Amino acid sequence: MPPFIVNRSIPMITLPSLNDLPSKWNEIRERLETDFSDDLEALLHERFTEHEAKQFEQDFIDRIGCAPEEYVRIRRAISLLEAHYPDSSNELTAAAIATPLGEMLAVFGGKGLCLLEFVGQKHMEQEITAVQKALRGQFVFREDERTQLLRQELDLYFKGRLKTFATPLEQIGTEFQKQAWDALLAIPYGETRSYKEQAQRLGNPKAVRAVAAANGQNKVSILIPCHRVIGSDGKLTGYAGGLNRKQSLLALERGEVQTTLF
Repeated sequence: MPPFIVNRSIPMITLPSLNDLPSKWNEIRERLETDFSDDLEALLHERFTEHEAKQFEQDFIDRIGCAPEEYVRIRRAISLLEAHYPDSSNELTAAAIATPLGEMLAVFGGKGLCLLEFVGQKHMEQEITAVQKALRGQFVFREDERTQLLRQELDLYFKGRLKTFATPLEQIGTEFQKQAWDALLAIPYGETRSYKEQAQRLGNPKAVRAVAAANGQNKVSILIPCHRVIGSDGKLTGYAGGLNRKQSLLALERGEVQTTLF
């Protein structure tokens, strides 16, 4: 196990402050800050008219910088990362990593990187839970050689100066999912494949839906490049981090944009 630095000042993932929300939304703001277990859509429907709900959501995006549902997902993720698991003596190294496309959460198991996702994206809570159950560990935010290497590699990647990652991986999933992810790893930098082509590589051309589902269960963004898989018609589809990020990653790898503009 590489040496690590345990530092109480090392930050967890960032929870946006709601201080800039207009005062007319104070009631719903207090609810979001204290109780995030409720269904947000139902809560907005209960509190507001349809017009008011849309206005709240727009104000939230304009003032906070993310959608209300994304804020709730971040709060829930932090709760999972802070949870104490009495039957788990193993420690999982976690780190928050800033990128031009938003903050990412990285988690390392004993063998390598097992989770790398954009903070607040869909299914993040399920992935954190899946990692914890599979590796039976406590999440500890700290810096070690692996987190430092990943930071360096992501920095070079977003500058267009890195095409192949050396950060070790620890895939958590079924055998079929791992086969699908290995097929993703075989897609060259700057190129794309369709779900059908990915299924053909696995020797099962009819398994397009199963392949798409496996891609959706990929817990390691960018390094296991599910962003390089597109629809047979060439359209972008199916990316938990958001199609805008998928488009940006593909444009970066094709040399079509300057990363400083992200």
